[in-house]
Amino acid sequence: MRDVNLYGISGLHEYVDAESFGLLLDNVNAKYNRAIWRNYASWGEPTDDREWKQGVKKTPIMVRASVLGTQSEKPQRSTQGWEIYGGTLPQVGHGFSIIQDDMIELRKVAKLSNLTFGEALTDCFIQNSTNMLGGVHNELSYMTLQAMSTGEIHDVAVDGYHFDFKFEIPNENFVSPDAGKEWFKYEGTGADKKLVPNADADVIEDFLTFQKYYTDTRNLGVDHWKMSKWLFDMILKHPSVKNAFLASKYGNNYMNISISDGDTTISHDPRIKVIQSELLQWMHRDMGIWPFDVIDFKSRHEEDGKPVNDAPAFDIHNMAAASRQYKPFEMKCMNSILKDRSKMGAHNDSVRTTFVENRIAVQNVWQDRPMMNIVDCELFAGPVFQNVQDYGIASVWSEA
Repeated sequence: MRDVNLYGISGLHEYVDAESFGLLLDNVNAKYNRAIWRNYASWGEPTDDREWKQGVKKTPIMVRASVLGTQSEKPQRSTQGWEIYGGTLPQVGHGFSIIQDDMIELRKVAKLSNLTFGEALTDCFIQNSTNMLGGVHNELSYMTLQAMSTGEIHDVAVDGYHFDFKFEIPNENFVSPDAGKEWFKYEGTGADKKLVPNADADVIEDFLTFQKYYTDTRNLGVDHWKMSKWLFDMILKHPSVKNAFLASKYGNNYMNISISDGDTTISHDPRIKVIQSELLQWMHRDMGIWPFDVIDFKSRHEEDGKPVNDAPAFDIHNMAAASRQYKPFEMKCMNSILKDRSKMGAHNDSVRTTFVENRIAVQNVWQDRPMMNIVDCELFAGPVFQNVQDYGIASVWSEA
C-alpha cells in the first residue's frame, strides 16, 4: 500500500498495486474454502467455451470376465456404455460501488482513527469484497443443492435473467410412496391449513422399499440419503417412525389402545420419551436404513435494496440417493473474457483485474464524474452431475 497523507483522496488503485489487489482478494476468498458447495462438487478445468458436454457412464456395474479354455476366443463386450449430454453455463456475478457519500464518511473515519484515507478505503474494500465473493459462493451452493435435490436448476437473478436446466436423470430413478401414502399432507383450509403427518404412511417401509429398488432393480451404486434438515426433523417426529421404534423396543407394553365406533386408535404412552440418538441408531443399525447426509443451508437475495430470504435450496419434499465414493458434481467453468483483455494491459491506470481461484474475475475501476470506485465480479460456472445414471431422487410428499 502506498504511503499518502491523511487528506489524499483517490480511488483504490492509488493505494493498492496490482499484486496486492490479488493477494487481498485471495485472503478474503479463503474464508469460503469450506463453502457448502465444495462438499458436493470439485472445480472443473476452465475452458474457453461456454458450451459444455458431459460423458455419462450408462452401466455402473462391470460385467464379469469369462473363464476361458486354453485356445478359446475372448468374448467381445458391448461398448455402448457412454452417452453425451450438454448445456450452457450460467453467468453469476455482482459488485459494489464506493460513491462520493461513502468517501465523505471514510474521510471522517480516517481522521477519527488516525488512519490515512487509503487505509480506510482499503478496509471498506475488504469488507465489501468479503460479501461480494460470499455471494458468488452462495449462488454456487444454491444451484448445487437445487440440482442435487431435484435434478434441475431453476434460478431467476435480480435483473430477471432466467436460467433453467434439467439434467438427464432417468425417469426410473425417481420414486415416491404409493398413492395416498405420502409422508405428510395438508389439513384444513385458509388460515387453519397446516401440514401434518399422514396416518396412512409407513416411512420405514418406504425407506426399505426405495433402497431395495435402487440397489437390486436399478443396480445403482448408491449408499446414503441426502435430505434437508427440515425433512430430517419431520421424519424423526413422524408417528409411524416413532411407533415402529417403540414397538421394536418395548413391544405391546408401550401402546395405548382406544376403540370408538369400531375404529381402533393406537398411540404410544406419553411417559415414554423417544431419544433421537437411540432412534437413529435403531434406524441405521437395526433396520438397515442408509446413513443420512443432513443439509442445512440458508441464503438471501436482494429485492429493492433489501435482503430477502430465499426458498430452501435443497427441496424439502425430496431425498436424494447418492454414492459416498465420489462427489456428485463437477463445477464446470469458463475462462472470463477479462482474462484475455488483461493480457493486453490495462486501458488506464485505475483498472485492477485479478482472477480468484483462477476463475472468478474481479475488476476495480475508478471514475471521476461522478466520483466513484467500482468493483465487480463475474463467473461462468455451474454444477454438472458426474454420473446422472447413478443417482436417485425420492419425492415423499407434495404441496397438492
